[in-house]
Amino acid sequence: MFNRWSRSEDSLVRVFRNSSWLFSAKGIGAILSIFYLAILTRTLGVAGFGEFMVIVGAVQVLAAILKLQTWQTVVQFGVPYLLAGQYRNFRKLSLQNFWVESIGGIAACAALWLLLPLGASQFGWTKPVEQSIMGYGLIVFLSIRSTPIGILRAQDRFGGNAFGDAIIPIVRFAGASVLLLSTASMTGFLIVWGLSEFVSFVVMWLMVWRRHENDRSALDISADPVTPPTRREYLTFLLSTNLAYLISVVRERLVVVIVGFFVGVSAAGLFRLADQLANSLNRLSEVFARPLFAELSRLIAHGRSRDLRALFWRSLKVSAISGGVLFIGLILFGKYIIALISGPDYLAAFPILLLLGAATIISLAGLGLEPLLQAAGRAQHALIARVSGLAALGLLMVILLPRFGIIGAGWAMLVSAILTAIILFALSRAAIIKPRQRVSKTPMA
Repeated sequence: MFNRWSRSEDSLVRVFRNSSWLFSAKGIGAILSIFYLAILTRTLGVAGFGEFMVIVGAVQVLAAILKLQTWQTVVQFGVPYLLAGQYRNFRKLSLQNFWVESIGGIAACAALWLLLPLGASQFGWTKPVEQSIMGYGLIVFLSIRSTPIGILRAQDRFGGNAFGDAIIPIVRFAGASVLLLSTASMTGFLIVWGLSEFVSFVVMWLMVWRRHENDRSALDISADPVTPPTRREYLTFLLSTNLAYLISVVRERLVVVIVGFFVGVSAAGLFRLADQLANSLNRLSEVFARPLFAELSRLIAHGRSRDLRALFWRSLKVSAISGGVLFIGLILFGKYIIALISGPDYLAAFPILLLLGAATIISLAGLGLEPLLQAAGRAQHALIARVSGLAALGLLMVILLPRFGIIGAGWAMLVSAILTAIILFALSRAAIIKPRQRVSKTPMA
């Protein structure tokens, strides 16, 4: 039975097999995050936790704006090179993406240096806190993680990817435990969070280098070379996927910053706790969606349209059922989870948790839509859906946040998620019926 699972070339089995590697990392992360989230919320208090999350959210939004994510570009244009045996071209593509990510990281460092005094005046940060924020930002911006993630996923090495991902929660848990036994502070937690990013960055590149040593002598052997993407194709895909990623980060992080800015850090703390718990469901969707994108890319590369459609509908059914079960669990156990992790002071986050959980599960039900559009070379269509959802979110926040506070922000997130899912379904019809074949005419092995 195990041999059939490990060797099966059925598309959905391959997705689940690769998902199992990521799920092992996310499972470890989910368990450990409960403990370090409990340490964070209980030691910093509602206001302190909110302030910490405003800082982390602002840094991550800045990273999403300027430090371009490259892993999808490596997979999209790198998989055809690997299928054709063009290893030199794959390494050249990887190096190009490394420099794209690096330059963006340097630009983000400069932007943080310019914007930090504004945040300090708004929230009253002391010089030591300012310095720790700057240090945390430098580590996040200069840790080049997206490119090695793309290399590992293009090579179907999800085990190495999972190991690098698992390092982050392990370091955070260990660091938070040390702070609990000594003196917990905002500065200390920022140091731990930055250290976790740096260690993961080092591990990811070590995993890539091990394969590079094995493949160093590989020659380009393809008799039917893959045509490299034009600069326009490359930039269009890179910018489209990054704008979609930026929108997801804005939804997840910038809303917390806005709540903290206009309502207060205590409200931001409650909102972020609910968002953190809801996002544990979102992490499950990422576990499935990332291998799904890689598998859809392979099927399109081989021109297997019928298999692609079958995989899409099967994955949609699985995700919809999973979403329904998860939401029922959230209704039944959400209050107990909040009280257990953070204490009774945070129970006011439960109604927000239901709204954000519903928004996340709606996204989970259609998680195959965006990977399908991106793999089919229609990333701009996914971007249209995300931009529309973000515009709706902004408009609803302006209307609901002043009148209803954080509950209004939760409703804005839910309505935005529904609208985004509807548009994604509408735009995915053409990709399901007739996906574009991107690559060489190399026959399937």
